[in-house]
Amino acid sequence: MRWVRWAVAMALFSLLYSPIVSADLSMENQSLNLVCSNDVCSLSTQAVGDSMLSGEEREANPAQPVTVVLEFRMSPGQTTVSLLPATVESMEFDLRISEDGLGITRPDLYVELILGPSTNAWNIEPPAPGNQEPYILQNADLDHSKGRILANGDEVFVRISFDIDQPVTWELHLAGESKIDLSIEWSIDSVASNYDEPSSFSEPRSITLIGVNTEGGLMGADVDCFRFDVESQLSSLTVTISWDSAPLEVEQSNVIPEFWDRDGRAESEPEIRTKYEGNLVVNDVRWMEPSEGEHTLCWTGMNERYQTYSFTGSKTILGVGSTSPEEFTGDATWDTGSSQVGRTESASQSNGAGVMTIVAASISILFALSGYLMKLSSVWLPRFMLPLSILMLLIGGIISPAISISNESPNPGEMTFDELLDKRLNRVYQGVINDDQGEFGPQWYGGFMGMNEGEQLNLMLSIKSFHPIGDGRWQIQAEELEEVDLDRLVFGKLNDGRLSDENEVRFILRSGRLLALDLLLLEALLVVDDEPRGDVVHIQWDMVSDPGMSSLSSPAWTSRPDTVTSEEWRKVTTAVKPDLLSVSFCDCGIDAMELSIRSNPVTANDLITPGGIETSNGLIPYDFWVAVMGFCVLISAAFVEKERRQKGMAMARDVLR
Repeated sequence: MRWVRWAVAMALFSLLYSPIVSADLSMENQSLNLVCSNDVCSLSTQAVGDSMLSGEEREANPAQPVTVVLEFRMSPGQTTVSLLPATVESMEFDLRISEDGLGITRPDLYVELILGPSTNAWNIEPPAPGNQEPYILQNADLDHSKGRILANGDEVFVRISFDIDQPVTWELHLAGESKIDLSIEWSIDSVASNYDEPSSFSEPRSITLIGVNTEGGLMGADVDCFRFDVESQLSSLTVTISWDSAPLEVEQSNVIPEFWDRDGRAESEPEIRTKYEGNLVVNDVRWMEPSEGEHTLCWTGMNERYQTYSFTGSKTILGVGSTSPEEFTGDATWDTGSSQVGRTESASQSNGAGVMTIVAASISILFALSGYLMKLSSVWLPRFMLPLSILMLLIGGIISPAISISNESPNPGEMTFDELLDKRLNRVYQGVINDDQGEFGPQWYGGFMGMNEGEQLNLMLSIKSFHPIGDGRWQIQAEELEEVDLDRLVFGKLNDGRLSDENEVRFILRSGRLLALDLLLLEALLVVDDEPRGDVVHIQWDMVSDPGMSSLSSPAWTSRPDTVTSEEWRKVTTAVKPDLLSVSFCDCGIDAMELSIRSNPVTANDLITPGGIETSNGLIPYDFWVAVMGFCVLISAAFVEKERRQKGMAMARDVLR
């Protein structure tokens, strides 16, 4: 086989002088066009240049096909730092055979796409014959095994190859006809976003700290330093830093600043309170009784990390206000009810039969059977009333409650609520200690209740009560969701192994946030069509992937039950998502976190019935009352027999007189 390589669209330095070149993948530029001009080709965000690239393969035949290779490299190179999406939204390649108007003989395309650390390859079959429509590939998964950050200077490159096995002329139509679309979720211009410059260790930037907001950007291993005066007689000085939302792979938000006076003496170790406010991470760093005079505050960034921030200062004068850690309440108890709708005041408990009913029904049946050993005064008693009472007692008092009780035992593979929470926290822990890399990235811990695509959620909950939601459905309140102590769970998990200070803060904040969101959603999903009759609810959900709640710093709800459609999931998660979710941690001598939730009002129309939820019902509804009716029939039979016997005895005494 003779190989012919077309070095088309190589990124030569001469391309820098081409007037058509404009390239950079970012949130503003999400399409790359295959373009050529003056025999120089590239990837560009503009659909300009020559309309077509063509070639003749007159010596090609089935025995010696010709392989055509076309290469397009983005130049100038990548300048912004961008977060690659999970999939390529679409790729279109308008390749035609000029001699084949119907597109019958068009070859398969082999496409290689390199986006920085992501290397991908696909085989695209030609469209159905009839016309020469472009080759289209949509929603193709991108490889993120080596990361998903496209950094400044990274290579962006596409190679197209195909085999020609007959003498033809091929044409690749350009200038907007062949392109690649990617939905870039996040990007940052690391040069333009470095607002604080010039600010460095050797030349700190002079600012006013108290009451003034200062913006900055910590780009890579940058050092941002600021100089200001500290007043005398201060009880404390607090610097509040708000870090803008950024992907996990590039965030700098756990960097704690250094603080020293004009003589280079570092101030005492600060108390640090870190919290999530929406998608922002906020650090409150407080130094107690700082010395007066000129001070320098410095942040030192990490390589390949990029995040913008703003900060301001506040002060407490000696003798004025509280300055102790007691200001931090440490209340992180999740209270049920945020996702409940309908007539909660009409909540009721199960009225099904139980063990005592089985005992009472068994004794009553023995009593009824003893009636067949006696000479009864009426044939209707053994033929109708006694069989009816035995049947009702047997079904309503023994069989139905026995089935209900058997359904209250755990199914094979079923977890308790505590086991599920422990597994959920373990996923977060593994993500933190592995720095969110590889398989332990957001896809590992971002699923609902920590369950990933392909896994099955098997859970048993105890029913505390249930209430109608106004449209014929019922919402269940589970005992396990009452006053969940997130603080105890999170800090208990830390006992499994100590983390670095940075990772400890990350684990605490991420765990608190994800647990609170999962509990909100779980409460909203406990909806069934029929009124529960048992004391236990069984949940069995096969989980599938979902975009979930998009958050660059900590994605959530990225898996859903397969019984719930993507649209239903989006509907319920949008309704349940709180207006404000604040998780705070204070590094001030106490191991505690705070949780604050401001929920959206949820209506019955917002909730779905997810399926896969079964309550421990008995054989029949109202089995307890069926057993009571059977007992009443038995009492009636005894009363009738007693009355007839008394009348018979009276008649006998009258005859004997």
